[in-house]
Amino acid sequence: MVKKTIAIVGATEKNGKEIIAKFASAPYRLLLISNEANELEHFGTDITAKYPGSDIETLDCVKDGCWEADIIILAVPPEKIVEITTKFKEVATQKIVIEMWGNETNSEELKKILPYSKLVSISGFCSPKITISGEDKTVNEEIKKIFILAGFCVSDAVDNIKKS
Repeated sequence: MVKKTIAIVGATEKNGKEIIAKFASAPYRLLLISNEANELEHFGTDITAKYPGSDIETLDCVKDGCWEADIIILAVPPEKIVEITTKFKEVATQKIVIEMWGNETNSEELKKILPYSKLVSISGFCSPKITISGEDKTVNEEIKKIFILAGFCVSDAVDNIKKS
């Protein structure tokens, strides 16, 4: 089985750090992406020291990191999602892009910016259980498995399948 590569955009943000802390011990290659180069370097060093077997790389270029990834997690604040997403939209075709805020407005904007990506929204990140929702049931189940393997408590995935 090929190891999935997961880009975490906003790696130095609070949610980014929480995601990385859980995913670092899981069997994935992590690309930590932030424009806060010094903080990212220190955090990357700390996390690899804490999890010596982890496969982690730090990058300050969102487009390069997302190009390499199979899955992109947007851990940036909601007000920055549209701005950040436009920087990597050309390399996100057919990739899974996860929005961490469960924000309907951002989800609608992401659909416009990334029409050929597989969009997933996660809500309740700060609560005991997160909820995964998206329009593709198979993708929802894949993301659910990945987050459970990383140690998250996940409620049933919600399929937001468009009805014609």
